[in-house]
Amino acid sequence: MKNSLFILTFLCMILSCKAQVIGSLEQFEECSRRPNRDQEGCPDLENITYVKDANNRLDQFVGTWKGNYGGKQYEIKLEKKINYKSDPSDNRSFDRLIGRILVKDNSGNIIYTSMSKTDNKTSFFGDNFQHRGYVMYFVGNYKCLESGNVFIETRLNNPNEMKLFYSQDKDGLITSPSQCPNFETFEPLLPTEVMILTKQ
Repeated sequence: MKNSLFILTFLCMILSCKAQVIGSLEQFEECSRRPNRDQEGCPDLENITYVKDANNRLDQFVGTWKGNYGGKQYEIKLEKKINYKSDPSDNRSFDRLIGRILVKDNSGNIIYTSMSKTDNKTSFFGDNFQHRGYVMYFVGNYKCLESGNVFIETRLNNPNEMKLFYSQDKDGLITSPSQCPNFETFEPLLPTEVMILTKQ
């Protein structure tokens, strides 16, 4: 009886493993650089259901980072999530970074925080590598069109320092003064020039 139970359990494990097709972040990074990607996509990667950080490249970013820029104090907490699906209906999961941000003014007043938000509500999540850097997507005050890519990269000569800059989405975005009354003077939370953060 014990042998039958063991064999049944073993077969169930094999079947569940067989259903998952694993690829790497490097494969998807390479796909993004293909010259005809916009037209052809990456058909060789279509069956992959789990995109794995096979070489643990995300680990260099994990932790709490602090820095100052433009009169603001920044604290950014990055966590690595394994086999993570941001949407249960997705058929593909990723190893990715999830970020939480705390921004204070020069008097120490909190301007923005996502520190207590759940993983799927932080609006700051990783996508993939571009050479040495890692690209994340951030949404702050969406009514003022604050959304875009955040590029992070640790320094070669000092892995406890990280460069960060934000590139705001521009294409196809429309807002009105009623949605964002201070749109003309609105400043994004994250700097659009390089900021240096130090690992705590």
